[in-house]
Amino acid sequence: MADSQAPSTDQDTVQPVVLITRVGSWVGAEAAVHFLKRGVTVIGVGSNPDRISELTCALAKLSHNKGKFIPCVGVLTSPELQDQIVEHIKSEGQLTAFVHNVGAYEPLNAQEREPIEQWVALQKSLLEALPMAHRVRAFLRKQKGRVVNVASDDALTELPNHVALVAIKTAVNMLTAELALVEPSITSLAAHPGIWPPFTSTSASLPPNTDKLKPAGELIVDLALNAKHSMSGQFFMYSEPEFLKSSMS
Repeated sequence: MADSQAPSTDQDTVQPVVLITRVGSWVGAEAAVHFLKRGVTVIGVGSNPDRISELTCALAKLSHNKGKFIPCVGVLTSPELQDQIVEHIKSEGQLTAFVHNVGAYEPLNAQEREPIEQWVALQKSLLEALPMAHRVRAFLRKQKGRVVNVASDDALTELPNHVALVAIKTAVNMLTAELALVEPSITSLAAHPGIWPPFTSTSASLPPNTDKLKPAGELIVDLALNAKHSMSGQFFMYSEPEFLKSSMS
């Protein structure tokens, strides 16, 4: 599949746009909040229409909301959804970042699944966004944009009955390193948010203290908008805020 052609405009005079996959999950929703507060247009993709609808309503009620949220519902392997996202990018501004929310894990749902079902679901969350990443890389390349893969330190910890999750998160780091090699003009990095979600696993609604969210989403936004190219191909722990701060200063 050929790359989509990015529109020819001046990046200093157009609206910054970010694409977030699995935006209905806790980290996707929290990142969307902080992007919107900074005046960024967010294209949020999710497969659950009820969750996306609920999240859209919640985001619309935020105070200090300077950005625009564009919900897209469907599976990222769908050419029709990919076309829809590309058209949004062309009409809204310039794509500056792609937040790939990989391997989202929902314990309540996972308990009801057989191990093979858990593996298939997690594997799908890693692979289904790759065709979309291929479609938008021309936009990111043109803007010298960034890809932030949401990773974790699961490969370094003991998680009984979580083999699939550990394997996928390890693959995320490998994917990040590979992307940095094949797309040298794009800054690609993996980040471990490191905080248990402020949302429930069955709802995308925002908590009462919406304006005082835990900083995991803000960390992802900082990386997506400010990470230096020297960070490309690397994995960063949330527990290293001073390192991240100095790396982006």
